[in-house]
Amino acid sequence: MSHASTTAPAGGRTSPVMVAAAEWDLTADTVHWSPGAYRMLEREPTLGPLTLDQLPSLLVPQDRPALCRMVTEALVHGRSLDGVIRIGPRDDEAASAVHCSGRPVLGPDGHVVSLRIVLQAG
Repeated sequence: MSHASTTAPAGGRTSPVMVAAAEWDLTADTVHWSPGAYRMLEREPTLGPLTLDQLPSLLVPQDRPALCRMVTEALVHGRSLDGVIRIGPRDDEAASAVHCSGRPVLGPDGHVVSLRIVLQAG
């Protein structure tokens, strides 16, 4: 899932909003990112997606603990996650903010089997 849409901010101008998805399947030990997730997270698709343990390395250092808390709450307690993370700057660019929201998927026994996250930037 990856697409751009437009929203009208208070000034009436429209700006593109990109939406993408990522899923970590814990039972199959697989990770899938949509093409838009690679763009938003500033990662080359040829490098493949990152594991949940590796994901914080893309963020500015100040946001890494918050992401780790959100992921832990989702995986351990089955809670939805929702927050804004900043992708670490590349070259001399400013960090870019990405809203992430998601939910764990529970198996028949009530344990988390995957984590699905929707990313939104714009």
